[in-house]
Amino acid sequence: MIKSMHEANRKNTEKPDQLSVPKRYKETISRLVPLFIRALKSREKVLPKTVLHQYLNSILDKREILLDSASRFGTPQYFFDEPSLSLQIAGFHSAFSKHFDRYRAFYAVKSNSFEGICNHVVAEGMGLDVSSGIELSMALSMDCRDIIFSGPGKTDEELILAIQNRKRVTLLLDSMGELQRLSKLLKRERGIRDTLKVGIRVRSNHGGGWDKFGIPIKDLAEMLRKSMAVEGVEPCGIQFHTSWNLDPTAQIRMIKEIGSYIRQHVPVSLWQSFRFLDIGGGFWPEQGEWLNPQNTLKGKLIQLLEPGARFRSRHYYRKSRPLHYFAREIAAALSLQGPPLSDLEIWMEPGRWISTPAMHILLKVIDKKDSRTVITDGGINLLGWERPLTEFVPVINLTKPSLKEVPLKIFGSLCAPYDIWGTSVFGNGIDTGDILVIPDQGSYTYSLRQSFIKPLSKVIRYNGSFLEEVASRGQVSTFDTPLPE
Repeated sequence: MIKSMHEANRKNTEKPDQLSVPKRYKETISRLVPLFIRALKSREKVLPKTVLHQYLNSILDKREILLDSASRFGTPQYFFDEPSLSLQIAGFHSAFSKHFDRYRAFYAVKSNSFEGICNHVVAEGMGLDVSSGIELSMALSMDCRDIIFSGPGKTDEELILAIQNRKRVTLLLDSMGELQRLSKLLKRERGIRDTLKVGIRVRSNHGGGWDKFGIPIKDLAEMLRKSMAVEGVEPCGIQFHTSWNLDPTAQIRMIKEIGSYIRQHVPVSLWQSFRFLDIGGGFWPEQGEWLNPQNTLKGKLIQLLEPGARFRSRHYYRKSRPLHYFAREIAAALSLQGPPLSDLEIWMEPGRWISTPAMHILLKVIDKKDSRTVITDGGINLLGWERPLTEFVPVINLTKPSLKEVPLKIFGSLCAPYDIWGTSVFGNGIDTGDILVIPDQGSYTYSLRQSFIKPLSKVIRYNGSFLEEVASRGQVSTFDTPLPE
């Protein structure tokens, strides 16, 4: 009893801060050490002015047509740059045709679901990669003949839509449970003659945040056996997807893992039906990933050590390998694996790489608060998220163009504090009425746009010869054919 009272008195005399310091240290160190190691290994470099100026000049080459579009159709607007889209598609085919005799490219609709883009890529001979019943309905309405239906959590209605259009759709199976539901749905469908082609989506055994997609590679043989036993199902390929690929390292690693597993665990009787290997998308545009200093690994480390730290106005980037390098290295990796991988047709699902330069955003300065702050007539609901806070997105003053970067807070017109386009502008000053361009915003913006506070914006198409409005302000440009009951 005396000992217990003594301990209680001793504990009561200790300061609360003294008790919590070790815990706080442990928490801080547990966050700092991994980040510090990653920061030391990071490939983030200062964005060279030559690279930046070359990019700015490529956008300023389009200055007259961009200003014409803003004058004729008003702002804010999405400027659909069809010639740039054509160049991207041609560049993709050129890179892979040099290294693959048999390949197919399926545009990932989720990266930009605008019908004009989807129709264009189909007309150029690409298939479509869809991830929902809405996207599948849209692809079918465009008379696309080659469709991949991927994604987790497919509903029964979505699976039925794929079954009903099995001549045009290859379904990527995402789990054992999905296969079981598919089997039951197929039994309900009467008079099935054509089988439903399926691919099996696999993921690495390393775990991580991508566990929601596909099955572990170690379960591939079992999945093949079960799918081959389902009447009406024709397993004919394997798919994997890696994202944010600045180089092909992750894709090559997956190719090696799949090849090794097949050689050791999959009998010939199971892989003889293979026709394709789908290596997914995730190809990063060749300009690389552009970052604000606070969003680099070193910047995040500094903010942990000193919250509220101010950063110099400097831009960083992670360099991306050119697409022909991806094609060459992936082809070499497949060749080293030998059969069956080296004999398969290669499928790919490019999204970001194709759609990034296909859209620009045009804005007008409607209010100049002071020499360092302006308000534009379009908010970041056009993007659907606070992209400029995580990436360096150059803002160019088309009315007063210059390669000189001037500090300036450029806000949108939403009643929200994080509605900001950037903290600098490339131009000779700024005034009310000036037209600004946010270039290359075709990827993961239009598909994420929101009617938040302000309405959705119009889309103006430029086909290289003329301009036309193809989607009005407030019009939702997605296909809404109902799913089967």
